[in-house]
Amino acid sequence: MNKLITKEHLLFLVVGGFSILLTSELANFIGQIINQFLIFINQDPLLVIIVKEVVQLAVFIISVHVILKLITKQKVLIKDNLIKLIVWLIGIYFVIQVLQVLYGIYGISSLEGYREATINYSEYVKENYLIISISSVVYYLQRLLFAISIVNYTLKDD
Repeated sequence: MNKLITKEHLLFLVVGGFSILLTSELANFIGQIINQFLIFINQDPLLVIIVKEVVQLAVFIISVHVILKLITKQKVLIKDNLIKLIVWLIGIYFVIQVLQVLYGIYGISSLEGYREATINYSEYVKENYLIISISSVVYYLQRLLFAISIVNYTLKDD
């Protein structure tokens, strides 16, 4: 009797789950760096928000396509290859987590003058709090684009 859900199916779910976690964390990390840098050099707060979100979206889309290319370029995905891919995805994910912690400690926010630069940005956000809704729109747009990318790859002819 054939099983409806095999171990390989579960491994594919793990690959998908860690792929979306990895791409989201990478995009957020790079967006955070861009955000803090633009605040530090006293750019217009609206520009800071827009550039951060555009960069995050671009990094997310590019990283999703890179991961999909790596997965689909293999002719046969056997269980051992899936496990190696999962180990790599989890490893890269944790490296990004460590980099985020180190950046939080030693990054731009630790530089002299960063606190003063955040005052203008914070005041702008307090007065224009609806502009922050861009972040939530971009978050859901990322998820939608992830789903579209997956569907697009599954519909392509081999």
